[in-house]
Amino acid sequence: MFKVIIADDEKIFRIAMRNIIDWESHDFNIVGLAKDGLEVLNILKEEGADLIITDLKMKGLNGIELIDKLKEENFMGKILVLSNHGEYELVREAMKKGADDYLLKITLRPKELEDIIDKFRESLEERKKEEEKEAQFKNEFDKTRKIAEISLLKEYLKGDLSYEELLSEFPKINFLDDNCEYYTGGCIYIDNYKKIYEEKIKDKNKLAITIQNIIKEEFSVNGVKIIPINNHKYIFISKIDFNSLKIKTINIQNLIMLYLNIKVSAILIKRIDSVKGLKESFKKVEEILSLKFYGKENFLITSEEFLGFGDAIKLRKEVTDAILENIELGEVSANKELIKEFARRCSKMNVKPSNLINYVNFMCELIENHEYVQDDLNDIKELKGKILNSDNIEELINNSTILIDYINQRYIKSKELSYKREVNEIIKFIEKNIDKRITLVMVANAVNLNESYLSRIFKSETGKNLMYFINEVKMKKAKELLKQQDTLVKEVANSIGMTDQFYFNRVFKKFYGVSPSKFKSDYNNKVLS
Repeated sequence: MFKVIIADDEKIFRIAMRNIIDWESHDFNIVGLAKDGLEVLNILKEEGADLIITDLKMKGLNGIELIDKLKEENFMGKILVLSNHGEYELVREAMKKGADDYLLKITLRPKELEDIIDKFRESLEERKKEEEKEAQFKNEFDKTRKIAEISLLKEYLKGDLSYEELLSEFPKINFLDDNCEYYTGGCIYIDNYKKIYEEKIKDKNKLAITIQNIIKEEFSVNGVKIIPINNHKYIFISKIDFNSLKIKTINIQNLIMLYLNIKVSAILIKRIDSVKGLKESFKKVEEILSLKFYGKENFLITSEEFLGFGDAIKLRKEVTDAILENIELGEVSANKELIKEFARRCSKMNVKPSNLINYVNFMCELIENHEYVQDDLNDIKELKGKILNSDNIEELINNSTILIDYINQRYIKSKELSYKREVNEIIKFIEKNIDKRITLVMVANAVNLNESYLSRIFKSETGKNLMYFINEVKMKKAKELLKQQDTLVKEVANSIGMTDQFYFNRVFKKFYGVSPSKFKSDYNNKVLS
């Protein structure tokens, strides 16, 4: 219904006007009766109105003055003036100032009033429809603009759009209100999102909408701007103070866990004072998120707490030297443990994950270049590609292990192809029986060869004395076993068929220059340092 205010300084006329017709049947509702223009303005302020019916002559603020005031306040409704005989000049002035129609009080009939208000109702309904259309258009325009703004900001943060290009699209883009000096913000990141998409949630878009709704709900009173970078990473910005931001972010983490059974990490930003400032903060957020490579999850940290990445250049040189030493000794497999331990130490030092991946790839290429016979290049390329695309430290260690095993197998195979069949049989027998005391007679009987011929052909093919080779294989195995923290020197000696520990100590020192116990102690200290 449309609202009506009736103004006349005669109380009896005001009452008569209220009862002269059935206002509601014409879709009008009287919200106030006033004795002068001032009362009209007060009622208008409290109730609002679509139609004001006013006498022209009233004590206090009269009808003409009321029309002036209504126009000053941009009143958009209809104005109907009431006059007496002889007030034609006043009527003309009222119509000139903006009144929509007039009636003579003395000759006023219900039908005459009904015809006028029906005409007003049609005009008001038409105006209402136009206002609704304009409001809908404005709402859709604002919504489209917000979507476009968020989309452009996302491209800007990701580096796909320059600041100049951003401003060319939205010259007045600015997060800050006149009454807000700066914003606080943060980032919500879904932990292990690939696994979640595979095992828990298939509809990524539905998940994204749910998470954004949880964020909006938590910030409902204060308001929040959300920039979804993708389906697992969301930047959010608000006007609240930092302590409140921290509390709300913890609530968001808990709610997502409660409703979706998903762990999320969060990084908080204490101050955002411009779009450029947001970009700088986002860069730091990305750096912190890269540390999730090391398995960190469900954390809450401020961007200011992150002091940068660790430096592993010195450690890399030490490990590279050790790898080269293993290669020289023919202990290619030993490098798997070296690289694994290197990765673990880099994790503790917060080494930049992309640097760690490049370091490990370099180490694997080092092994490949020294040991690998150049065939099956496509397989090698594929395995190296998996190293470069590792999503986390466990994948990196696993992929490097697979590659080193593959290189080692190809190397052994290439060596086997270069030896005579009898020599390969000798080597296989030794490796298979490494836990036993192996003698020349045992080997000769196993491969059905004369002892003298066996020694001669083995030396000719490998360049090594058979007994030296047996001890070499045993010492390599012993060295690997000694690296395990829970093994005893005596147990290692027994596992390679050397029950005499003094003899084992003497042979080991001959190969590596230190006793087994000293080697084990030095290795453990190096690993734990």
